[in-house]
Amino acid sequence: MEVGEMDDVQAVGEQVISSRGGSVLGKKTILKSDHFPGCQNKRLTPHIDGAPNYRQAGSLRVHGVAMPTMEGIVNVLNHIGAQKKGKQTRVLWHSLREEPVIYINGRPFVLRDAERPFSNLEYTGINRERVEQMEFRLKEDILQEASRYGNKILVTDELPNGQMVDQWESVMSDTVKTPLEVYEELQHQGYLVDYERVPITDEKAPKEGDFDNLVHRISQVDMETEIVFNCQMGRGRTTTGMVISTLVYLNRIGASGIPRTSSIGKVFYAGNDLDDYSPSSEEAILRGEYAVIRSLVRVLEGGVEGKRQVDKVIDKCDSMQNLREAIATYRNSTLRQPDEMKREASLSFFVEYLERYYFLICFAVYVHSVSSAHQATSSGVSFSDWMRARPELYSILRRLLRRDPMGALGYSSSKPTLPKIIESADGRPHEMDVVAAMRNGEVLGRQTVLKSDHCPGCHNLNLPERVEGAPNFREIPGFSVYGVANPTVDGIRAVIQRVSTSKGNRPILWHNMREEPVIYIHGKPFVLREVERPYKNMLEYTGIGRDRVERMEARLKEDILREAERYDGAIMVIHETDNGEIFDAWENVNNEAVLTPLEVYKCLDSEGLPIKYARVPITDGKAPKSSDFDTVAFNVAAACKDAALVFNCQMGRGRTTTGTVIACLLRLRINNGRPIGMPAIQNNHEDTTDADYSSGEETMDHNGHLNSESWKPHTLTELHPRFDINDILLLRKITRLFDNGIECRQILDTVIDKCSALQNIRQAVLQYTKVINQQNMEPRVRRVALNRGAEYLERYLKLIAFSAYLGSEAFDGFCGQGETKISFKNWLQQRPEIQTMKWSIRLRPGRFFTVPDEHKATCQPSIVKARNGSVLGKGSILKMYFFPGQRRSSSMNFRGTPHVIKVDGYPVYSMATPTVDGAREVLSYLGCKDATGRDIIQKVVITDLREEVVVYIKGTPFVLRELDQPVDTLKHVGISGPMVENIEARLKEDILSEVKQLEGRLLLHQEEFNTATNQCSVLGYWEHIDLEDVMTPAEVYSTLRDQGYCIDYKRIPLTREREALAADVDSIQSSINESSRYYLFISHTGYGGVAYAMAITCLRLGADAKFVMEQTAETHFVSSSLTKSVSVKTFTDIALRQGDYRDILNLTRALIHGPKSKEEVDKVIDRCVGAGDLREDILQYRKALRDCSHDDDDEARSYLMDMGTKALRLSLLVNSTTPDLVALKVAAAPVNSATPDPVAWKVTTAPVNSPMLDPAALKVAAAPFNSASPDFAWIPPDFARVDSAGPRSAGPGLLAWVAAGCFLVWDESIAWCLKKRLYKKPGVTSF
Repeated sequence: MEVGEMDDVQAVGEQVISSRGGSVLGKKTILKSDHFPGCQNKRLTPHIDGAPNYRQAGSLRVHGVAMPTMEGIVNVLNHIGAQKKGKQTRVLWHSLREEPVIYINGRPFVLRDAERPFSNLEYTGINRERVEQMEFRLKEDILQEASRYGNKILVTDELPNGQMVDQWESVMSDTVKTPLEVYEELQHQGYLVDYERVPITDEKAPKEGDFDNLVHRISQVDMETEIVFNCQMGRGRTTTGMVISTLVYLNRIGASGIPRTSSIGKVFYAGNDLDDYSPSSEEAILRGEYAVIRSLVRVLEGGVEGKRQVDKVIDKCDSMQNLREAIATYRNSTLRQPDEMKREASLSFFVEYLERYYFLICFAVYVHSVSSAHQATSSGVSFSDWMRARPELYSILRRLLRRDPMGALGYSSSKPTLPKIIESADGRPHEMDVVAAMRNGEVLGRQTVLKSDHCPGCHNLNLPERVEGAPNFREIPGFSVYGVANPTVDGIRAVIQRVSTSKGNRPILWHNMREEPVIYIHGKPFVLREVERPYKNMLEYTGIGRDRVERMEARLKEDILREAERYDGAIMVIHETDNGEIFDAWENVNNEAVLTPLEVYKCLDSEGLPIKYARVPITDGKAPKSSDFDTVAFNVAAACKDAALVFNCQMGRGRTTTGTVIACLLRLRINNGRPIGMPAIQNNHEDTTDADYSSGEETMDHNGHLNSESWKPHTLTELHPRFDINDILLLRKITRLFDNGIECRQILDTVIDKCSALQNIRQAVLQYTKVINQQNMEPRVRRVALNRGAEYLERYLKLIAFSAYLGSEAFDGFCGQGETKISFKNWLQQRPEIQTMKWSIRLRPGRFFTVPDEHKATCQPSIVKARNGSVLGKGSILKMYFFPGQRRSSSMNFRGTPHVIKVDGYPVYSMATPTVDGAREVLSYLGCKDATGRDIIQKVVITDLREEVVVYIKGTPFVLRELDQPVDTLKHVGISGPMVENIEARLKEDILSEVKQLEGRLLLHQEEFNTATNQCSVLGYWEHIDLEDVMTPAEVYSTLRDQGYCIDYKRIPLTREREALAADVDSIQSSINESSRYYLFISHTGYGGVAYAMAITCLRLGADAKFVMEQTAETHFVSSSLTKSVSVKTFTDIALRQGDYRDILNLTRALIHGPKSKEEVDKVIDRCVGAGDLREDILQYRKALRDCSHDDDDEARSYLMDMGTKALRLSLLVNSTTPDLVALKVAAAPVNSATPDPVAWKVTTAPVNSPMLDPAALKVAAAPFNSASPDFAWIPPDFARVDSAGPRSAGPGLLAWVAAGCFLVWDESIAWCLKKRLYKKPGVTSF
């Protein structure tokens, strides 16, 4: 092609690409040739035409190849022996491509974003059916577009210099084929080839479900079947598939009696040079011995053998890529790359590849933990289930990789200078570094040490009692509950003597709260540590169960005895001197001298001592999980009433103190019943604000660790004279949630004070608040204090919830006082508002520890502070809802209703909180009451979306506020409708009680504007109240119904900050029925989240077609073009205002009729703009985030990122609400099922499952923020990671509102993957 012709094609090409409007081949997409110069690795043999990078894993029946042409597929099949004639071999061909691919004239082309032609589109989580459906629609788009250009389609090729050129390709209906059609055609021609599609994201680790899909299919074919894998280049995903297949194959032949270890070769030779054992040596790096991998093989039973086998298989399948070498390459690039962007890219690849390696080791252990892969699938023990049963494996990823990717790199590539092996006369090395580097046990592996658990100064000398061998022993006054640090064996005996033998031989229930593995050597406890961090607990055990930590200790014992054989019956351990220095020593050991904690207590029991032992692993410095509360509760409830309860952790402080608090609460409940009571309660906790309590398990020194000196120069009263624990609004909120909240919290605080000999959990929160609010605090120190404070605030929050749980009937059945038996974990799951509070602490902890500015309402503060109701409590006020500057409708004016909006063309209205008379006027306007006896009554469905507590006094709405923050909305994010109505009913009771006490008067507040100062202030005033003047919103609308108004009323709390709950969406869309004429939504201001609920209704009405689009005189909004109504300077601004974000366009391509769906949704958004504009929300948060400098407060940036991400993720689901109006009209039933773990969503053509998000469950997410997750990373977090996950942070917001509101026929997994991308890097990926 001549240069001039090429330029003409390029010019025309830009017009064609910009005007594309297909379902898949749509706006900003191109068809790029899958083959490009340099894609063939010329070192590979044999070279097969049309099949780049073909190779075989040695003599195994496992093959890999890049994306072949149609001719290339035939050539590979013929080479393998699956030809049409003669003796045939069956082939199972796996395509691992996630991105849509199409064959045009025998060549493969891939769909790409025109702005990112070298990057694959990501649809993480999409299943085979959906990606093949996309390819079928892509084929239709190509043929339809070609019909407009003389049966030609514009494609893009890549030149050797990397330049992209557009070319016209002639097509006919039979020359455009999907991959599925290609392989079906080959089958019809007689080739013995079975085709599988297992979509995996490029450069990512396969998901657990991907492993399961591969195992299920591979294990079903006979041993003679040849297995082929392909991706795009035949490198990353293909090599991973080959490794997985080989692991399954080895398992199968092992089950047949063939030794697994003799089947394949070995990893490269490792010399005996001591430097090779250093974690920073090149050899150790090439062996894959990163900290996260070392942690994995320690925790995972069989991990050492699993890694060994994975390494062998990786070496066997490394013709294109050796995974360990690739990880090392990206590691070195990250360490040496001067360019920041390239360094970040290398770090990202390093993390993803290392995670892939991690999961392959887990998978190898899984495969070999069952007799065969086939039996694994038939017995129902999938890899996904196996992983979920081991949450500690996700914890390792989250804490050691996703949260600290730079730390996961390890040390510099240069070899450190280690001491030479100098042996003593007995042949043992002198240095611990030498011994640790040469260790090779499953748990006591390389770079690990055994540190004495007892160190100088571990005992608190202020305790009144001292028990030898049992540091920090103390008794809780008034309870048979005791706390202690990890004791020696003699110390345990001394505690038994003190607690039991001296008191009539009463039984003891001993709870060991340690999560980290402990071993006893000659009766003294030692803990496993890393040689580089001997003072710190290891980070990999979060979520580990009792059985697995005890098996880990049993394996640790085996390692010790095995290593002792090498050193003439001795093991090297380390101790700590008085000044904190570490020294090593040799301990002579034998089988009797080394015991696990379980063995110790079994021995004591066998001696006839009255002791029972329980292990409840809890992470150091963290709040117990709800299941940990349940474990302790069930143990205590099952114990006899006179049993002594003993708790220990390492130092006997944080976890032990929490355990004693839980036990005391349980004893009060079990012994005294409900309500929980305690004789002569001393409410002295408010007088201990500056008491000298330890703030936590660890303190902070100049290296970033808290110590008591950190806050001595300033007391909290100097920072804020009246700041105490109740000034943390979150705690007042949770107390208000429960009927018995005040009483339960009073009991809790009393118990906390009784258990505070070493630590006061409540005061720990205040102590960290002191550090956080000090001036000129070093950022690193403040950050550590913030994280620690958040952990203790969460711990206190959970204890309040647990106290309320014990005070309810839910626990009756466990203590023989009733029939109801609900675990604390299940009880919490029924209260999403508490979970939301917990996640809000993790997401933005700073806002809970910042001392608030003085901004109090005036008038009678003594009256407000004397309030003691369960809702209208100390510091609470009732502020009139109406306020200066309130948004008002421009053309629909109703007295007492400030903001009324009608959706143009739909019978859908919204209004701000009205007076009772205002509500009557709006309802009369809508004709839902026949005043003359001649009109047709119109039924109105009223949906109240308010999360905050409202009460009507003399027909005027009042909202609950705090005296020190009177203008701040008190939302209970995540609260259910029945719960908020319960709070409003209790608020009414509090008001009536106060009115009786004050002889018919009530102190109210209202906001007024002072023209002189140009400021608003909240002023108090007295009002004479009759009992019948006070009503809840539910009572108001019930009264209106009794007065003849034809209405249905529901409370479905919904705000912009709210978690996405499918139950709320179900409630909104289920209110739509043929008997209703109008739909009226009530919100706080009539603007914001209400627009989403209105959109749900409009889209559902449009899908059901149960009304005629109407243009009425009451229409008060006419949509206009965004580009006309808003001045924009660039095409990018126009695109963003139209909602053309990258992930939104990605979603529309994944959905059937996606572009049409977006068009319909945009129309509805425009029609609802009077109540809120979703696209504008996204854009404004995006602009605010970009305007926020790096020097600004992290909390502000975090808030903007969180809110912008919520809005964008909502848009993802809003655009999936109407993928197929025809399908929506015939849908049979609404959404029913709730799926607690979105990662586990199954792709289906049935209505969508509930998008309930749980970021903590996200796998350090690719969650996932799942979060995944899972962290989450999700998550959060990187997420959340997406700890993920997440994930993924929490904060999934409103995205599921509109989507799940209709009967969806779309791929939930696609939407979920796109949401996870927003968790992961929302600022980069989508904003």
